[in-house]
Amino acid sequence: MFALSVFLNIALQSSVNPNTFNNYLILGYIVMGVIGLFYIVSLVLRQRNLQQDIQLMERLLQDDEEAAG
Repeated sequence: MFALSVFLNIALQSSVNPNTFNNYLILGYIVMGVIGLFYIVSLVLRQRNLQQDIQLMERLLQDDEEAAG
């Protein structure tokens, strides 16, 4: 409870510049956007690699069937 009152006292002081808060908020959105973008790119690359692996396995299976037949 004491920590909450100290935090509220600091947050509600008139000397706090609201533009600083807005800058951190915007920076947070930018950082989260970049992280999300990297995650999406990572998923796309993984999907592409999996599709290439499936195509390779299908070609190997066809080669085995032709060699056995």
